[in-house]
Amino acid sequence: MEEMEGDYIPRYEYERLESDYRRLMRKYEETEAYKLDLEKLVSKSRSPPLDCGFVVEKTEEGAIVNLNGALKALPYGTLTEMEIKDLKSGKFVFVGRIPDRNNPSGFTIGITKVYDRMVDLEVGEIEELVQDDDGWVGEISTGKGRGRIYKRLRKDEPEMLKEGMKVGLLPGTYDIKKSYKAKAISRYEVTKNPEVSFNDIGGLKGIKQELIKSIILPMVNPDDYTKYGECSRRILMYGPPGCGKTMCAKALASALPNCEFVKIGAGELFSMWLGESEKNVRMVFEAANAKLEEGENDYGVIFFDEIDALAQERGMYSGSSGAPERVTGQLLDLLEGFHALHPHLTVIGATNRLYLIDSAFRARFDKIIEVPKPDKEAVYSIASLYAKKIPVDRYLIKEEGGEEEARLHLVKEIVSYMYSDKYVETEIGKIKRADTITGRFIAQIFNYARDKALEERTLLMLKKGVIGNEDMRRMWDKEGIAAILDAGSKTKDLQKRYKRIEEIGVNMGHLKEGFDKFVERRAEEILTSGFGAMPEEETGMHF
Repeated sequence: MEEMEGDYIPRYEYERLESDYRRLMRKYEETEAYKLDLEKLVSKSRSPPLDCGFVVEKTEEGAIVNLNGALKALPYGTLTEMEIKDLKSGKFVFVGRIPDRNNPSGFTIGITKVYDRMVDLEVGEIEELVQDDDGWVGEISTGKGRGRIYKRLRKDEPEMLKEGMKVGLLPGTYDIKKSYKAKAISRYEVTKNPEVSFNDIGGLKGIKQELIKSIILPMVNPDDYTKYGECSRRILMYGPPGCGKTMCAKALASALPNCEFVKIGAGELFSMWLGESEKNVRMVFEAANAKLEEGENDYGVIFFDEIDALAQERGMYSGSSGAPERVTGQLLDLLEGFHALHPHLTVIGATNRLYLIDSAFRARFDKIIEVPKPDKEAVYSIASLYAKKIPVDRYLIKEEGGEEEARLHLVKEIVSYMYSDKYVETEIGKIKRADTITGRFIAQIFNYARDKALEERTLLMLKKGVIGNEDMRRMWDKEGIAAILDAGSKTKDLQKRYKRIEEIGVNMGHLKEGFDKFVERRAEEILTSGFGAMPEEETGMHF
């Protein structure tokens, strides 16, 4: 009886234990269910990403991501604080499944990882900036056959952007992410100081006077010229090739303080792309104007070399692409004043064939100046300038009684030789020897004579072992340069004639050799350009 009383459990206690048991079982089942759900979420979150896109814009809760052209707002997901901080527009990210904060048993789409790569920006160019009631709009050309994009600019963008500037655009939205300073005239010859003085140009006194009266005097006395005169800032020079047109333009730019000289040829402006050629012309003027307005330059000279190739008579070439005529039209607008030119900007054109230039274009120039072939007095002056820059042969100095006398002798003899009453026969015609002489030809003759004398000096130095550079001597022997230059016979004669290397210099033989070597080529150049052709002889035979 006592044992039965020890094992006895009251009914109410039994019911309580049974209730606890059922409650614990329910908790266990719920925990097992949560465990299964959590394992599923972890498995899905560790699965490969669903897609890859790039960030367009960051927000507080996530980022706007471009997924295959569609913009989606996605949470940062599993990214760390450091990754979120370093995330930039244009950065590629992986998109995958992440746990949903609003549904513990579900999942959503979000950014799971940052990819170490930036999207490639599309390149565009600012064609025009326009302001309306709502702000600024940029007209951007992107090519690829899509025409132009009109982009509403943000508050800070109009200050950073300029017309003609290259910009990097985010694909899809075309947001401007980078801007690049346009180098509009970088492919042309641009020099701040051409280092050519009027004193370096022999002859051409009348041309120098015209340039000084037209450009420099109005700069010196701007008040009177603005009130009573009209500045001649558009000048066209014409004449045979090699007579000093480019030299005069460079001398003008060198004379003006803080002046930039821009030399342009036809090949640098023409482009195969529709509209690109005339745009190149416009950009040259706009860039020069901008530098003057910003104070980078005080004066500017734009020099169009062989301008007949840029502004041909319209209608002459009906089968062409039309680029020459479009360029001519653009130049007409620019020179007419459709686009205001800075008062310190001078435009100079040069041509060998004035008759090929469009008649309306010729009329846009304030002055048309002929640069003729030099006469005998000018040739003497030009030759004297170049004679000062050459070493002179010791024997010639001894014969003439001094170095200056020897230089004068060289000038007199070569001028007399060039003006001898002879003709130069070429395949395209004949021309008097005197008619081939230009400033460029004289420079070529003296440069040839100088190089010939320096060649002889160098050969004799090598023969005597004066040059101590062992690498150069080994190269000389290895390549057999002595045999190529026929140095043996040359140095043998030089050793007989000269005791010291410094005695070797230019003599009359060098100058005559230079003239004879290049005269036929110069004659063909003059004949081709239409200057100096001999009239046909009357034979009495007519066809």
